[in-house]
This record gives sequence, structure tokens and C-alpha cells, in this order.
Amino acid sequence: MKHLVFPLFLMISVGFYKAQGNLQFNQVKIISNTDPPQTVPTGKVWKIESVFTAGDQDVYGVQTSGTTLSLFPACGVPSFYYLYSGRYLAINSIPISFGIHSAGETMTSLPIWVPAGSTICTCTNNALCARGYSAIEFNIIP
Repeated sequence: MKHLVFPLFLMISVGFYKAQGNLQFNQVKIISNTDPPQTVPTGKVWKIESVFTAGDQDVYGVQTSGTTLSLFPACGVPSFYYLYSGRYLAINSIPISFGIHSAGETMTSLPIWVPAGSTICTCTNNALCARGYSAIEFNIIP
């Protein structure tokens, strides 16, 4: 019995190992908030490493009364109620805030891995928007 279990375990392990792809560095991308929405190409993955601010602040407070804003018209993200100030990007129409909350908590930690087919949109409000972001693009090698 022991002689049957080990070869079976070895075949399953090798099967899982071969099922995973490897990542190969392709390029570094710098995307400005004036660029159109970016879509991660097929066969690639992006790793967002940094989000650029205006240099004025990286700590943001909670508004006592939020407001409904449309920050991503180029991506079709509907208006929604913002309670936190921060630097926003939208990935697949989901707004994400970066920075450090005034209570000391990080809003969204970097890096963020973004799979192929995902759309990344910068917003248009200079008071709340990231000025851009940097991403490393990797090829997925089967």
C-alpha cells in the first residue's frame, strides 16, 4: 500500500506544479490620470506598485457628511457616495482609495495584482484623484 501512495502523490504534485504559469518581466508602465482607461492585455498581469499623489498630502480624513460624486465617467462607473477622502483608482468599475486614513489605518495596501482583461481607470476630480500609477507588466508563461 505504501508503494502505491507515494507514486500517486508524486503524480498529483507534478500535475499541480505544471498547471501553474511562470511570470516573466515585460515592462514598467507609468500611467497618468490624463491617459484613457487601460486594459491589462491577454496573457499578461500587472502589479500596481505605486499611486502618485499631488504631493500635498498622504493622510486623509473622514468627511462628516459624504457626497455623491462621479469620478470615473470614462469608465462608466456610476456616481456613488464618498465618505473617505483619498486618492482613487477604479479597477473593473470598483473604486479603490489609496492613502492613510487620519486614524492611522492604510486604506488600500500596495501592491495590487491585476489580472488580464481588467480595466483600470483614473478619476477626474483633482482633489480626490490619484495623479497616476506605476505598474510592472509580466508575461504569463505557461
